[in-house]
Amino acid sequence: MSPSLLRATLTLLTGGVLAHALPLLLGPVLTRLYTPGDFGQYALLWALATNLAVVACARYEFALPLEKKAYGAAQLMALCAWLLLATTAATMLLALVLLFWPGMALAWLLPAGVLAIGATQWLTLWATRAQRFGLLSAARLVQQGGGAVLQVLLGLLKTGPVGLLLGPIAAGLGAAWLLARPAPQGGWRRLLRQPLRRLKAMAA
Repeated sequence: MSPSLLRATLTLLTGGVLAHALPLLLGPVLTRLYTPGDFGQYALLWALATNLAVVACARYEFALPLEKKAYGAAQLMALCAWLLLATTAATMLLALVLLFWPGMALAWLLPAGVLAIGATQWLTLWATRAQRFGLLSAARLVQQGGGAVLQVLLGLLKTGPVGLLLGPIAAGLGAAWLLARPAPQGGWRRLLRQPLRRLKAMAA
């Protein structure tokens, strides 16, 4: 194993261990701040958001590490961004329907959950392409460890199941913000201005 590969592996391993250790250590605290009913509502909504976020970018994000040209990567990033926005918008419609179901009063948080998970998943592959292993490690710590810390803080404020959901959503968005480096060719502002024909060609 080369020194650079060993260093990258240890960096990712360290971040992963810390990211998993924080939720584990804070687990007993969370069980005293939230009721079983709170955890039930959280588990239902978060499982639904996770399953929807898996296809938020139609899996095109997995092509990012394989794209060698900066221009092609920018086109692919634009395609993923539009797909993520479309999925989030569709989830808003689903959330409106779910609000009328018994026990789904927190469905209004579903689109934010899909956006947070989908963006983190997408931008993780972007950072992987750039081989930003330190950034990947830090983002994993923010997403998982930071989410647990926020859940504890919101639990102290007696926010109920809303706190269990807002914690990982805010942490996921924070991790995505960290992973959005470096910017694609042309910058982030230009990303959503790509012509539709180019996006169709990239999708094909």
